[in-house]
Amino acid sequence: MGHAQRRSLFSEPLMKPRTRDNLIYLGVGLGIVALLVADLFYADSHGREMWMPSRLALRLVYTTILLGYFVVREIRKVKATVFQVLACLIFASVVHLAIGFVFRHAVGQLPGISFSALVVLEYFIVVQLVLQGLQYFRSQ
Repeated sequence: MGHAQRRSLFSEPLMKPRTRDNLIYLGVGLGIVALLVADLFYADSHGREMWMPSRLALRLVYTTILLGYFVVREIRKVKATVFQVLACLIFASVVHLAIGFVFRHAVGQLPGISFSALVVLEYFIVVQLVLQGLQYFRSQ
């Protein structure tokens, strides 16, 4: 095995980025499931009710995480810096949480399909707002 062959073996990444990302998502999902199962067993063995957050809290948490994914995916397409990605992510999250808390009664009471339709519309508007803001700051 010559020097050139060893060099090419070690210059190749060990794992494709998409595979790495999928493994990270799988790990996070399994971690959440493990926490829920642990809470279930703890509540059952101690004769308590299992802790469950409100519908509003659940919806705001998972929609904020999903919005973060969409914002990062769109911002990376325009080759933004890490600072710009973080700033856009924080801005989108604050706007989303503000909308969620202003309309907290409606968010907590809407049926799933109606809530999903409104969230898709909100995601589109927030992502477009973030992209326009990023273009404005990049032009200066």
